[in-house]
Amino acid sequence: MAIFTEEDFDKLARPHVARAWFLELDLPSGISRLHTGTGRVTLGGYEWRGVTNPIGGQIVTLGNVEEPRFGQAVAVNITLSGANKEFFQSVHASRREIEGRRGDLYWAAFDAETGEVLIGLKRLFPGKITSPALQWQGIGIRTVSITLESIWSSQNYAVGGKWNGADQRRRFPGDKGLDFVGVKVSENWS
Repeated sequence: MAIFTEEDFDKLARPHVARAWFLELDLPSGISRLHTGTGRVTLGGYEWRGVTNPIGGQIVTLGNVEEPRFGQAVAVNITLSGANKEFFQSVHASRREIEGRRGDLYWAAFDAETGEVLIGLKRLFPGKITSPALQWQGIGIRTVSITLESIWSSQNYAVGGKWNGADQRRRFPGDKGLDFVGVKVSENWS
């Protein structure tokens, strides 16, 4: 099933399209809904709190969001800089309870001039939260980082085993069909 429809592509071709990321975190204190803009936004029936505040110094950076591929664990790094002391301490105190909880990353598009929602929330990255990384430098420079790992990252291994002779014989005793996988073979005909 496609995430974006032909109608969505037509809307994205408009002249003044802005996008925003929305993060839903299942924290020990309850569900937290954040977005990468300023202020509060109601979308999808929920209120999302903006975490980018140029005056207050809170800025969120969001790493690349990649499509999961076989054989690699996909993750998104999320960093909040300018965290105040109380928030920093609360994250430190509950870091063990945060790890492994659900976190979903959504995307939406807006008309930048009118604020009209062009494309509603699209869940692009369902995941699990890693333990927060806390850093501080000098006086008052604090950052809190989490990684949102793909729900498939723990399954980053070959489901049926390896494609080699030993694993093939484990699956099918006596089968030598994969004995020469990865081996250079040459034949001489006389």
